[in-house]
Amino acid sequence: MHIGHNHDDIDHENLALRHYGEGIYQESQGNLAEAFNEYMMANVLDPRLAVAQTKLVILRQKLSL
Repeated sequence: MHIGHNHDDIDHENLALRHYGEGIYQESQGNLAEAFNEYMMANVLDPRLAVAQTKLVILRQKLSL
């Protein structure tokens, strides 16, 4: 899913949380590669978002990356 840029995306942290939320949704649907992409985007936008980093570690193991 493409997360568009709109007036709600005032800062990188807000946009990072939206990508993180989409990653959670994709992971719950079994789309692990797409979830990984969303968590990566969240991590790039807000490197201090520790939960995204944790999810990346877990998915790297699941995806054997």
